[in-house]
Amino acid sequence: MNNIYYLEEEILNHYDGAKVIKSLLWKLMYKRVQKKLKKSIITVENVRKILHNSHNSIGCTIDAPLNYVMFRNEPIWYYVEGEREYYIPLSIGFANTKASYDIVLINGELDIRDTSIRRLRPKDRLSHSPVLSVKNFRIIEQSFKLLLSHIEKENELYKKDKPKI
Repeated sequence: MNNIYYLEEEILNHYDGAKVIKSLLWKLMYKRVQKKLKKSIITVENVRKILHNSHNSIGCTIDAPLNYVMFRNEPIWYYVEGEREYYIPLSIGFANTKASYDIVLINGELDIRDTSIRRLRPKDRLSHSPVLSVKNFRIIEQSFKLLLSHIEKENELYKKDKPKI
């Protein structure tokens, strides 16, 4: 899994990574996913719980549809020589052998991105798009729920095993 790159320090909503595609259909499909997100376990608070876990984990493998997980728990600006500066936000990346998605947190807002196409164009840093399918959102949500449970269990184990000073 790779970092997810943004041109600016703001969520993209229904736009693609380069803010080029401005499709009305994408906007409508994005709104459906956002309705599901508002009622979801995927919240800013839960994203922060995962990113700032007690054992400082940066990734794991879980028994979920998207079983490979990688965390970016510190946002940075990154300059690519010969190109430009990119913003790499806080994020939780989920992947399996067929697809990859990122839950991004920027300025207290969530942006759920489909990063699957980067596998085909790894040098195209902005090749990500919004998650537009409710079906894909449900897969992400299910994986997120299992990850949150996994992190909570790991945090409890860490607290029990942590030496008292």
